[in-house]
Amino acid sequence: MATTAAASHRREADVDLTIVIPCLNEEDNVRLVLDELRAVLANRPFVSEIIVVDDFSDDRTFAVAEEWANSAGPDFRISVLKRPLHRRGYGAAVRYGVAYGVGRYAIFVSADGVDPINLIPTMYEKMEEGFAIAQCSRYLRPSDSASIPFKYKFFQFFFRIGVRIALGKTIVDSTYAFKMFRRREMLGVGLTQNRFNISPEIMFKSILGGGRVEYIAGAQGTRQRGRSKFVFHKEGIGFGYCLVRALLHRHKLIYWF
Repeated sequence: MATTAAASHRREADVDLTIVIPCLNEEDNVRLVLDELRAVLANRPFVSEIIVVDDFSDDRTFAVAEEWANSAGPDFRISVLKRPLHRRGYGAAVRYGVAYGVGRYAIFVSADGVDPINLIPTMYEKMEEGFAIAQCSRYLRPSDSASIPFKYKFFQFFFRIGVRIALGKTIVDSTYAFKMFRRREMLGVGLTQNRFNISPEIMFKSILGGGRVEYIAGAQGTRQRGRSKFVFHKEGIGFGYCLVRALLHRHKLIYWF
């Protein structure tokens, strides 16, 4: 099921950036995020499309996004989708939106409004310079990590050690999902993860494929409405899975892509 408020012909040559917003029970937030995106994208030299993917919400998320899209005007490219499979997870919603999109680059934005989306133009400029990923990092400036709960910082400390072992290099912030990447290239190597570990999957596959990463300082905000869909104890296995696959791929024991 989809609603599209855009030009009737969606061609890759016409779109520079695909912005995917995966949603689950975000009726209180999705309109605010869309308003902010419209302000950030106004009068930019690149063409963007926004794809809202509703993962079978129990509330009016789909209806609210659809109403916003219908009022946005014909010159604003936005598609509102509902996946045909019931709640396969955050990563599955992201993959659906990325595959539906036609932009040269892609980024996914949290529907709860915590991402510093004002950085999107800067990230786009870095992609145009030839980087495979423009990654927002919350640890380049000490003050930017203030909003991250201690348990996540504790987990990330050990995860960075695992990344060092798996990839042979230190990555300060590989878990944050706010990153821009080459859409077709990622689809080409294959995205498979259905949960939040789709973020390190994209990062690791880009690096293992020889891509350069540019880190951009930014602070993650705090959710003001609704509940986070990230359940800490449920995500650890998936993040560990990506580490193991990256390690084995790097040493040519198996091929991840």
